[in-house]
Amino acid sequence: MFGFKSSNATDDSNVLLRDVGVSEMNKQHIQLASYTVEFHQIVEELKDREATTEDWRRIDSVFSRIMKLVVKHFSEEEQMMKKHSYPDIVNHKQLHAKFVEQMGKIQNEINGRNIKYVEKLSGILWEWLYKHINEVDYGYRDFFNSKEA
Repeated sequence: MFGFKSSNATDDSNVLLRDVGVSEMNKQHIQLASYTVEFHQIVEELKDREATTEDWRRIDSVFSRIMKLVVKHFSEEEQMMKKHSYPDIVNHKQLHAKFVEQMGKIQNEINGRNIKYVEKLSGILWEWLYKHINEVDYGYRDFFNSKEA
């Protein structure tokens, strides 16, 4: 396990991100979580006030870092899957493509300075982190451990 866990937890119930069994993927997941926390903090700051030019600069910066990491992560994960003939690669790539498409739509809303959609993005990122990493990516743990990827 890695991520956030209470000191007395004995199971995965208090873990933000599960160990997917591939060190580099775990590192990238942690980095994505860090960017998501940063993004969420900005959104929280804007709940009671109008976004300034500086706020939008920060949003643009974090979103750019998120997208660069997502593209890098998906590419490296898919290359690893191809190299080791991962049996569910087609479905996994489709999930990645759907997420990138969704993020592109969000980019348009950010470019249009739609703060309500920025709030939605924060939820989408948390959902992706929790569901995709802890369920879908965690599903390849045993496969890649057996390949020593």
